[in-house]
Amino acid sequence: MLEHIHKHRKPYLITFCLLLLSLADAIFTDFGLRHAVITELNPIMNSVYHTSISLFYVLKIILPVMLLIFIPYAFSNRLVKRTLTFALLIYFGVFIYHVGWASYVFYVL
Repeated sequence: MLEHIHKHRKPYLITFCLLLLSLADAIFTDFGLRHAVITELNPIMNSVYHTSISLFYVLKIILPVMLLIFIPYAFSNRLVKRTLTFALLIYFGVFIYHVGWASYVFYVL
């Protein structure tokens, strides 16, 4: 098992970071929407959020967890590796955006 994790260390790290950033995105988005500071730009997640906040969190967590399960298969393809790395960069940008507006809101309040 440890050999498998060591062999796929980079994919596990990328996917774990995606999980953490997705959870942070969910928390920041929930806070911002509850306080009418932001709007959810993703129309699908906006619909999910306004239907069920619990389902919103479940989806934000379960999708990256599913990636953790399928790492040995998903990362055998170069396109998948690049796509997930790009997704990580996008999520990091979203995280920076959330930190920016949250800092502004807390500073103004």
